[in-house]
Amino acid sequence: MREYVTIRTAPNRAPSVAAALRETRLGRGTARALGLFTAQIGASVNDLFGLVAGEDMVALDRAAKDLSALSDVVAVDRKPLTPVSERNLPLLGDGPAMFTNRWFHVRSDAAQEFEDLTVPVWNGFERDTKCHVIGLWHLSPSEGVTIYLLIAKYDDLLAWSNSRFFSRPGGGEAPAWVGSFARRRELMVDTSVIATRCLGASAG
Repeated sequence: MREYVTIRTAPNRAPSVAAALRETRLGRGTARALGLFTAQIGASVNDLFGLVAGEDMVALDRAAKDLSALSDVVAVDRKPLTPVSERNLPLLGDGPAMFTNRWFHVRSDAAQEFEDLTVPVWNGFERDTKCHVIGLWHLSPSEGVTIYLLIAKYDDLLAWSNSRFFSRPGGGEAPAWVGSFARRRELMVDTSVIATRCLGASAG
């Protein structure tokens, strides 16, 4: 099972909380933060974000309690996730690369089309942009909208900017993913993204 957690820390305490979390075994060893992120652009410096895996809901509940018990943690927000495709989880690790955490708010009646326009074109997208897609997950539909989370790895902000489907140079036949992503935009009611750095994982 998977969850996306937002960990609100006391002012200017996110680095120390992250350091403590990297040394913490969550849920008595039955859960783990596969990736822990700190925002570079688009979110508070007092927030940390994590992709948490657990054997079952009991494990995730225990993990949330462990997170809340860390010194200087003010609140923990949890979003249950259902995997669509977990493509490159081993690439989650501490380093200088930029990881985007992007949310797509998609009409639920178009959710399957959104997935069909997204996953099959990843090979070409990665080849053309040097991006690495980590994975795609979704929340449970609510009020006619299904929210998806996409985590992807880029060398830097410029690489991300150059990968936008509307930023591709003109001339010649566009790659298949460009048309798919343009069509995908029509299925959304909203989208947002934060640029982050991955700080590694919690203790195994």
